[in-house]
Amino acid sequence: MSTENPDIKGKVEESRDNFKKLELLIPGLRGYRQREDVRVADELLRNQMADRLDRARASLESLRRKVVGAGDYSSLGQVGSAISQLQALSGEVRHAQQGYSGFVAPIKIDQSKLEELYSYDYFFVSAVVNLEAAAGKLDSTYDPASSSTLLGGLSELAKMISDARAKWSTRLEAVEGILVQGS
Repeated sequence: MSTENPDIKGKVEESRDNFKKLELLIPGLRGYRQREDVRVADELLRNQMADRLDRARASLESLRRKVVGAGDYSSLGQVGSAISQLQALSGEVRHAQQGYSGFVAPIKIDQSKLEELYSYDYFFVSAVVNLEAAAGKLDSTYDPASSSTLLGGLSELAKMISDARAKWSTRLEAVEGILVQGS
């Protein structure tokens, strides 16, 4: 894996100190430790995706400055709308409820449900990565002489933001469904 896309599970496992490793060997503490590791991995994933959404927003803020500097106000509303949507989605992702699971919480997730969650994560992460790239491309290729190209790109970006939001919502529903069924 590249340094830009670190292996989250590996990072969590590497961060375990000896006491945490011992918890994995002691009956009763093992499940607790694994649930906490899932929470840590989830938080790492959410923060990385929120950071990417923030970078996409920063690209659009740079684009907005260029658009204003060029006096090209025809696309300013769409740029501002996309910035607001990215800021809202980033906040939702970064601050999603993590929850807490004590020693006796009976959460059992079977492997098929876990694979389903990984699938939702993959589709959401892919959508965010593509969105970040598209926002960066709009900023880096902006040409004041061809504002119609920018409008088309902003329209496509709006669809990508909507798609990422839908994938995030689907992921949240899946997580909530598993936690409700497992408790």
